[in-house]
Amino acid sequence: MQKDLKHFSPDKRKKILFLLPRVQFNDLGFSFFMNTKFMKLAIELAKKGKGKVSPNPLVGCVIVKNNKVIAKGWHKYFGANHAEVEALLSAGQNAQGADLYCTLEPCNSFGKKPPCSQAIVKSKIKRVFFAVKDKAVKESVNFMKVNNIEVVGGILEKEAKNLLKDYLIHLKKEPEVCIKTAISLDGKIATYKYDSKWISSKKARNYVHKLRGQYDAVLIGTNTALKDNPFLTTHSKTLQNPVRVVIDSNLNLPKKAHLLDGSVSTVVLYDQTLKKISNHFIKDGIILTPIDIKAAKKNFNVIIEKLNKFSLKRILIEGGGEIISSALFSKSVDKIYFFYSPKIIGGKTAVSVVGGQGVENIVDALKVKNLEISKFGKDFLVVGNLKKE
Repeated sequence: MQKDLKHFSPDKRKKILFLLPRVQFNDLGFSFFMNTKFMKLAIELAKKGKGKVSPNPLVGCVIVKNNKVIAKGWHKYFGANHAEVEALLSAGQNAQGADLYCTLEPCNSFGKKPPCSQAIVKSKIKRVFFAVKDKAVKESVNFMKVNNIEVVGGILEKEAKNLLKDYLIHLKKEPEVCIKTAISLDGKIATYKYDSKWISSKKARNYVHKLRGQYDAVLIGTNTALKDNPFLTTHSKTLQNPVRVVIDSNLNLPKKAHLLDGSVSTVVLYDQTLKKISNHFIKDGIILTPIDIKAAKKNFNVIIEKLNKFSLKRILIEGGGEIISSALFSKSVDKIYFFYSPKIIGGKTAVSVVGGQGVENIVDALKVKNLEISKFGKDFLVVGNLKKE
């Protein structure tokens, strides 16, 4: 086909290829036909999720039958149905025998949602065309192939890769867990009445809002959520908000909690033995996730590993003393951001920055390395690394 058009200018050739109803390709042993305009449409649909799905990828999908689009879908926000499922739900029974175009290879494992590959097979799609292979996905193509679906990748790969560049970079990143907290000079994060607003200065808080934008998720516990009722957003300091994570063992958050407002996706980790779930937790943007709370209390890495499975690799902990203690002494933490304010709170029952029992001997104290100290107004920020053993 390209040879037949060699006498045309590059722009003219591109236009002709776009208008052709079918272009034949051979890849991965399959012979197939496709129309580039369908993949272009999928790419445009994917863009609708911009700023809402991170760290998940921007994905769009169209389903085509008799050379006509019968359904569309895109990943709307973190935790929502994947683009393929959205399109399949829209197509219903008409999906049988149709072609499916998506910007990224369909997933093939259970995460926040069941695998798209299974939904595709169940819907009796005839052929699947995708733009970019997902290195995080295993055996998706083979699974669909053994279920009599023709599959091919690489359609408009360059264009789709540009859309997916943040996700592709994210796949290469190593997991990182950090703690951010604001402390008085005597090591308190709240008074004996749990008042903590505000220990740090406005300049320091603005820095934290920007800092959140560098992380996939910000994590707190129930006590912090109930006492402070935080939004845990970047407060428009950056374009991308992190996913909010709250450890709410017994699902005690009230209906009016900011974390449940649906403005930003929130993962709610609760005790897997809990049987009753209040209706106000069942809504778009809330990802209810059961975990073994007993195991998590003994080892905070249980929580980190669960979040990593959701592609939440870079986690910023802003919880209270008990959560900070659990994360530190579980050797979960890579880095700390401690804001020290020139204030003295005092009181035996005031909340300390690191709760729990602590170490018995000084020799067992955690060692913080590579300290850096900077000033934010009247506050001092201490940044350091913890070596995991």
